[in-house]
Amino acid sequence: MERLRCVVVGAGPSPAPEEDLEYRSASTNAEAEALVVGWEADAVVVDLSSAGSLDTVADLATAHPEVPVVVVAPLDAMPEAVRHGACGLVRPEAARAGLGRAVRDAVARHRRVREALQRAVLRPLVRLRELIPSDGNPEGVLRRLAEVARAGLGADRAAAVALDPRAPDLAVALAEGRSAAVRERFWTLVPQRLADAEPPPAQGGPVLTATLGVADQTLGALTVARALGRRGFDPVQQELLDVLGILGALPLLQVELLRELRRSNQNLIDALAYACELHEASLRGHSERLASYAVAIGRRLGFGDGALENLRVAGMLHDVGKIGISDRILLKPGPLTPEEYEAVKRHAAMGAEILSAAGFPEDVVRWVLHHHERWDGRGYPASLRGEDIPLGARVLAVADAYEVMTTGRVYRGPLLPGQALEELERERGRQFDPQAVDAFRDALAGGEVRRDSLDA
Repeated sequence: MERLRCVVVGAGPSPAPEEDLEYRSASTNAEAEALVVGWEADAVVVDLSSAGSLDTVADLATAHPEVPVVVVAPLDAMPEAVRHGACGLVRPEAARAGLGRAVRDAVARHRRVREALQRAVLRPLVRLRELIPSDGNPEGVLRRLAEVARAGLGADRAAAVALDPRAPDLAVALAEGRSAAVRERFWTLVPQRLADAEPPPAQGGPVLTATLGVADQTLGALTVARALGRRGFDPVQQELLDVLGILGALPLLQVELLRELRRSNQNLIDALAYACELHEASLRGHSERLASYAVAIGRRLGFGDGALENLRVAGMLHDVGKIGISDRILLKPGPLTPEEYEAVKRHAAMGAEILSAAGFPEDVVRWVLHHHERWDGRGYPASLRGEDIPLGARVLAVADAYEVMTTGRVYRGPLLPGQALEELERERGRQFDPQAVDAFRDALAGGEVRRDSLDA
C-alpha cells in the first residue's frame, strides 16, 4: 500500500491516524515550501480557518503544480479556493474524520488529470512521422503541432512557427483555435530575433512559449494562449510544451533532411545525365526532354506523385549505362556490326547496375533495365512481352522513341513531330504499348508536351 505524505499548513485539524497517510505540520509558507521539496510531499492541506490563507494556496499551487492542495474551509469558500488552485475541500466540522479521504481523493484525481494531460499532448506526437510530406513542405507538421498544443494544454490559440531555410528573412506560421476568428497568424518572426522574441499578443490572457528545436538547433517556436480572464498555465504545462517543442522538431528536421537529400540526388542525376550526353552534341537536352514526355504520359495514365517523380528520374538516367560503351561505337555513322550491337544492348543492364549501386528506388532501376523491351517480346535485355514489361519501362520506350526520332542522330536526320507520331502509331501494339502511345498522343493534342520550352 502506498503511504502518502501530507503537509498541513496552519493550526490544522487533528486527523484520525491512518496507515496510508503521514502528516507533518508547517506554521509558515516557508516551512511548507521546505517540507514539500525536502520531504517530497504528495499533498498539502491549508487550514483557511487558522494561519492558512488563499495566498498560501495560490503560492503552493503555482510553485508545485504536481502537488494537490486541499483546503479546510466552509463549503461556500470552494469557488474562490479553486480559483486560487485548490483541488479539494473538507469542511472544518468533518476534518478529523474526512481529511484522509479528501487527501486520497485529491491525490488520485490530480494524478489522473496529469496523466490525461500528458497523454493529450504526447500521444498524438507518435503520428507526426506519418505527416512528413514527400514534397518537403512542413505545413502539415506545423498544423498538427498547433492542434496538439492547443487541445492538450486547454488553450484558445496555438501557433507553430518554423523558419524557412529557403527564405531566411521569413517565417511560416500556422495558428489553430476554437473558432475561425483565431485561425490566423498572430506572431511574426524573423530568424535574427527568434531567440529573444516576445510571446504573441493574447489580448491580455496567459501565454506559454517554447522553442521548437533540439540541442543548439533552433527551428522555430511553439506558443499557446488563453483568453483574458481564464486561469493561467502552470509549470508542468510549460514542461509539456517544452517537450512538445523538442519532439515536434524531429519531423521538421527530417523534412529539411529530405530537402537536402533531394538536392543532392538532383545534383547526382544532373551530373550523370550530363556525362551521358557529353560525347554527342545532338544528345544535349535529350534526357530532360525524354523525362518530360514520360511524365506527361504517366500523368495521363494516372501515375501518382511518387511514381511520376520516379518516372522523371528514370527518364533523366535511362541511358546512364552508355557511360561504359566506347564512343567509337556510339558515334559510328554507319550500321553496327553484330558485336557492336550486342555491346550497345548491354547499356540497359549496366545502367540498372549503376543506379542500384547508387541507391536509386527499385522502380527507377527496373524501368531503366527494361526500357528497350518491346510489346511483341522482341526487345532486350529479357525479351519480356506485353504487360510483363513494367509499365514505367513501356512509358519510357514511347518517350525515348519520339525524342530520338524528332532530334535525329549521327546516322540520320530528325523527323517532324507529326511524322514521329505516325511512326509511333504504326508500331502501336508491336513495338509499343498501345495505351502508352494513346496517352502520349492525347498529351500532345492537349498541349501538355512542348518541345520548344525544353530546347530553350
